[in-house]
Amino acid sequence: MLKTTLAALALSVLASAPTFAQTAPTPVEIVQRHMQFAASGDVDSMMGDYADDAVVLTPGSALQGKAAIRALFSNMLANPAARTAIKPTKVWSEGGVGFVTWERNAGTPTADKGGDSFVVRNGKIEVQAVFMAGPPPAAKP
Repeated sequence: MLKTTLAALALSVLASAPTFAQTAPTPVEIVQRHMQFAASGDVDSMMGDYADDAVVLTPGSALQGKAAIRALFSNMLANPAARTAIKPTKVWSEGGVGFVTWERNAGTPTADKGGDSFVVRNGKIEVQAVFMAGPPPAAKP
């Protein structure tokens, strides 16, 4: 009888205990994490934030799916100097879209600025669009 009473008491306590459901990260958290992973060259962690069918739009190309996106970042971040060249200047969100503005190689002749937009749904990046503005192209001879 005592065992049955204790079991019933334990079940009632468990049933009334608050549940702590995990919430999906916000777009700002996703963007901040993305920039931190990029700075450390952690492509595997970066890829964990992308949906399987994600699309990354860069000037002149549209990369579709994780394999293509992984190849882009693996190539881009292979050089350790490239990882630290990009510095975020502002991160914010509006609804389900995260934004980051950044500078690369600030104070050098190759300096440029840009911004990325991230459409985030269910804690995953579905679309990333990259916008860049750099120095004017060299004059043709």
